[in-house]
Amino acid sequence: MKINFKDSDDRTSSQIFIDNIFIGEVKLDIFTQKWSIYPSFKIGYYKSPETKIKYFSSYEAGKELVKLYQFFFPEEDEEQNTQEYGISLDDMLVFLKKGR
Repeated sequence: MKINFKDSDDRTSSQIFIDNIFIGEVKLDIFTQKWSIYPSFKIGYYKSPETKIKYFSSYEAGKELVKLYQFFFPEEDEEQNTQEYGISLDDMLVFLKKGR
């Protein structure tokens, strides 16, 4: 996983990319000199405290945006996980459907 920060010309915002996928940006409030995160993905009804917190640096805010993205879109594919019996979920569902 590669994280890239692309600063704007006026240095008041940074675009955040994970593996060349845009996940959002962080912006500087010029009055308080603190950074806020603005995800480009939908959070839905989840009340994320990360979007309300103000951060002291663009790097810190960008890292929190990456953590939020990874929370909603984990890298690990759930269908590829094996159960404790050593078979995948798809195989178990096929077995249960045929067994009846």
